Parts: sequence; structure tokens; C-alpha cells
Amino acid sequence: MRNFIISCFAFLSFNLNAQKIDKTFYLLGAVDNYSGRDYVLKNSDHKGYILKIKKDETNIINRLQEVSGLKFSNFSSETLEAWSFLNSDIYEKEINQFYSFSKAKSSKNYNGKLNPNKVLKGTKDQLLSYLLGSFLIHGNIKTENDGGDQYEVYEISVANTQSQFEVLKSILTELGVYIIKEEIWYKTPFTFHVKFSPDSELKTLLDKELAFQNSN
Repeated sequence: MRNFIISCFAFLSFNLNAQKIDKTFYLLGAVDNYSGRDYVLKNSDHKGYILKIKKDETNIINRLQEVSGLKFSNFSSETLEAWSFLNSDIYEKEINQFYSFSKAKSSKNYNGKLNPNKVLKGTKDQLLSYLLGSFLIHGNIKTENDGGDQYEVYEISVANTQSQFEVLKSILTELGVYIIKEEIWYKTPFTFHVKFSPDSELKTLLDKELAFQNSN
């Protein structure tokens, strides 16, 4: 019996360690969807644009570089001085496929809305990768009380992007994760919150992403 238990534990650990992150879906989950995704035509500064991160969030930058194999760069612009940018023609094209774009009024730019149906066609590993990328940027852990008993709640919060909120809820359901509560705060900006309770394996993966937030 003891050998059987050890074998089962080793099997679970092997599966966890063997989990491969899908780079495209991880980056897609990390993309800022606040009021949609802008796509600027014929602008060399935005060529291959994937996402931007505040320069002082060095460990998040390192994590995104580690997963993607790409390097962040900076623009010589005062308005963008505080930001570092991740660019790749290949990943930009792949990520943009998950959006529905329309031409912005009085502008040469296009604005894209995340298309949940396109994202949710991914495999379970791809959906898990999306969840991990989202948790790196938007995730946190809160302590809540229930009749005097305290317990941890995992939460992802996004602003002005109901489509990403719907995607995250669907992914959690698809992965068999228990959703504790969904909230929409009708303030400025609108924020969307999903609280959930991961199993031990998912908790390990999420905690790894959270560590990059807390160690800046």
C-alpha cells in the first residue's frame, strides 16, 4: 500500500512538472483588454505589438520573457517612458486572430474585442496557459471570513472587458474549478471579478505566477 501511495504521488508530480505552457495562449491571457485591443496600421513603433508592462515590474517582465523567449524593449518617448514593450510579428498575428476588429471612428486605428468563441476552442492545456497568463497580471489571493472562519480565495479582476471576464469564467468551468463568486462593480471603470477555489495542483501553478508579482 505504501509503495502504491508513493507511486501515485510521483505520477501526479510528474504530470504537474510536465505541464507545458502554450506561449501564444499565455501571452493572450496577459494582454491588456481594457476597452479593447488597439491595432495601429503603418506605425513602426507598434510593429509586432503584443503588450506593455511598467518598467519597475521587473519580475513580471522576466517571467514573460522566460515563457515567451522574447525580449522587452523601450521607446524613446516621454509619454511611454515608464513602460517596456513586448513585440513580435509572429505572436502579434497569432494573438490578433482571437479578436474581432473594427475601424475606430475618426482614426486610422482598429479596435479589437476579444472573441470568447475563438479562445474557448483551445485545448485544456491552452486554456490553462491562458489562465496562468491572466493570473500573472490580474490575479491575487484574498483572505475572507465565513462565520469567524478564515479561508483563502483566489481572484482574477479585469477592467472594462466583459469578454475576458466571460472567457475566464468559462475556462475555470472547463477545467473543473469551483467558482465561489462572480462580481461586477458598476463604477468607473467597470471591473469584473471572479473568485474561485483551485485544487492543489492548480494552486501550485497559480502560486508560482503570483510569486512574480510579489517579488518586484
